[in-house]
Amino acid sequence: MSRRMEAPAGRDCPHRHQCPHLDGLSTTWVMECYQEVFVLREQLGVMEEKYRQRLAELEQALLERDQKIAQLRLQHQKQFKANKPQPAAPPIQVKVKRRGAPVGHPGWRRPEPDHLDQTIPVPAPTVCRHCEGKELQPYPEKYEHVQEDIVLVPKTRVVKFVHEQCWCPTCRRPVYQLAEGELAGCQIGPITRAVATHLRYDLQIPYRKVRHILQNLFGMPLVPASALNFDRQATALGRPLYEELRTLLKCADVVYADETSWREDGNGAYVWYGGNQDLAVYQITDNRSSDSAVELLGEEFDGTLVTDDYAAYNATHPKHQQTCWRHIAAKAKEIVQQIELTDPPIQVPQSRAFCTKLKNFASKLCGLGQQLQNKKLSLRKAMALIPALTRQLQRFGGKPLDHPAAETLRQRVLEKDKDKLFTFLRVKGVEPTNNSSERSVRFLVIMRKICFGTRSAAGSESHGVLPSLLQTAARQGKERIGFLLTLLTKPLAAARAALFANPP
Repeated sequence: MSRRMEAPAGRDCPHRHQCPHLDGLSTTWVMECYQEVFVLREQLGVMEEKYRQRLAELEQALLERDQKIAQLRLQHQKQFKANKPQPAAPPIQVKVKRRGAPVGHPGWRRPEPDHLDQTIPVPAPTVCRHCEGKELQPYPEKYEHVQEDIVLVPKTRVVKFVHEQCWCPTCRRPVYQLAEGELAGCQIGPITRAVATHLRYDLQIPYRKVRHILQNLFGMPLVPASALNFDRQATALGRPLYEELRTLLKCADVVYADETSWREDGNGAYVWYGGNQDLAVYQITDNRSSDSAVELLGEEFDGTLVTDDYAAYNATHPKHQQTCWRHIAAKAKEIVQQIELTDPPIQVPQSRAFCTKLKNFASKLCGLGQQLQNKKLSLRKAMALIPALTRQLQRFGGKPLDHPAAETLRQRVLEKDKDKLFTFLRVKGVEPTNNSSERSVRFLVIMRKICFGTRSAAGSESHGVLPSLLQTAARQGKERIGFLLTLLTKPLAAARAALFANPP
């Protein structure tokens, strides 16, 4: 039964404006206040819900901020030491200088040698080396060419080549043939050039220090621009071999790939690497997109690709893929350190336990890879271990985690990369890590820190061609300076034989 009763029709309460049950208050005023309070209660309820949501958002933002701060602290500990804050310095005014020699500066010529160690008579040619014409006629004047080169003792060896010449009626000029070890029109010999390129690309020495070494150790004066020109000429000669390496890479059974940042004329670029135990290919591009990966490996790579799980390599559609377990272990360790550095501390025991177990699991798999490499474990027995390893991973990583970074790593391992985890146990010759490519790009990372990149597209091409040839020669068991000498002085077929243990 309702507590509210309707008053009889036409009846007016005498106590309407001063009710004794309301301590003498007016019933009209009380009803108005009641209605206002009801509206205010509804408004307060809406505001309370809004502020509750806002507080939850702020708590989440604070948690993300603390995690970000912990991550930055971890990166700072890895890269930097504690430094005292320095006062802000005024901006430095740099006067832009025009590139090249000053106006009116005389050209530089190589000084004539002060001694002559050997004179080599060279007979007249039978075939014109310019047009390959065979109808050569005698020519009375001799052509003398003085060339300086180094012997690997602290002195230079100066050789004069005295050429018998013939007259070529096709070219309408006198022609001569090159002697062994002679470079046409070059006053610096091939040994000096090969050593300079070796110092630059094998030892990561700047051009000015290459000049210092050659001048002070071997008495061979030159300018840094000459050393740079040596690299350009070696690049032009080695470009056909470089293209052959790119073709061989796209047909390889196993390839380890990686990329790192680079600078070209102050702009961002990337060095891409692909190779294995037999060959190495480097290329410098202006992007880190899948187009560069396809350019390196092709659109349909019919082999096994080992990477650090960068998504751009998926565009090459490899037959098999192996993700790097060292990168997974390092990421798990980083997440644990990030949790420990979070201030105020957060309690995420499940995430810590997962990352710790995952790191130990990765170490176990790396040990299996080492056993396969040392032939202490057969491929058949390794394949039989895959179901048990999958169940073990599912046991400690099957449930969602309470830390965002740990949950992302869990989803990557158990869902995204589930087909890339145990390829090394199924395919012969595949390692569980991408350490091979990490070591292969390390010397270019050192060079980047020394020279800050390249200044032109020609320089970037040299940093792709020459490292590819030199690293491949080393992996083929060839002596790198000897290969460079052959490349500079012999035909392409001889350079190919000097590069490969078994020429293709």
